[in-house]
Amino acid sequence: MDPLKKSNKGFSLIELMIAMVVSLLIISGLFYSVMGDMKSYESARGTQGLVSKSRMTVQTLRLYIQQAGFRDVNAIKFNSLYDSGTSPAGWVWGTGQVLQGAVSSTTLADEKADSDIIALRFSGADQSGIVDCSGNNLNSTTVHEVTIYVNVNNQLMCRDNAGAALLLDENVEFLELLYGTSDNPTRYFTAANVDDWDTVNRVKIGFLLSQEVNGNKLINNNTYTLFNHTVSAANDTNLRAVVMETVLIGNQGG
Repeated sequence: MDPLKKSNKGFSLIELMIAMVVSLLIISGLFYSVMGDMKSYESARGTQGLVSKSRMTVQTLRLYIQQAGFRDVNAIKFNSLYDSGTSPAGWVWGTGQVLQGAVSSTTLADEKADSDIIALRFSGADQSGIVDCSGNNLNSTTVHEVTIYVNVNNQLMCRDNAGAALLLDENVEFLELLYGTSDNPTRYFTAANVDDWDTVNRVKIGFLLSQEVNGNKLINNNTYTLFNHTVSAANDTNLRAVVMETVLIGNQGG
């Protein structure tokens, strides 16, 4: 037999099959490695998104809550407190009262069940930096009222005097509020257990945020505990986080 022809014989069928199996194993390993890296990246991105969103939501709630009781310097000078009465949004106010909370409201048609609601009263003044639901500066001393709540679409909403509800943030699944009073510095109360709203000097806010994660097939069926509420996830692939913060109120009084 010609030695040259013998050396050009090529791979046998068994050798080809072995090479294909090895190649498939290598490709499979690379595929699962890439998929694992993608899931890790998406999880890290989602976690970072939750951190950023939580800061923005806390800042938004802090902004409005800290405005409670703000008055023009002339009103403070002459000790002009807010009048009593019922607002267009249905809140019944006592003289000087600047905030109150509830779990449900007869004037809100889209609030999420069991999620808390807070109403705030304040005034504007020239160059005060006090804003309405739209973020516009209030340059008059007219009493302004906003209602903040979570709706059935998991949106944080702000409703102003005119009754229009404006979007503040998305993917806020639940809101719980506790109130601290000046005569009890170590305890916090639900809205139903606050005896005198004029003594409330701080609000503890807790909310559940969610963040969509692309490419993550892990089903989230966890439960999340705020202060007094336990909330179940929606059996989806979203990441979630509970955020808590305490906001001081310094504008009450005569």
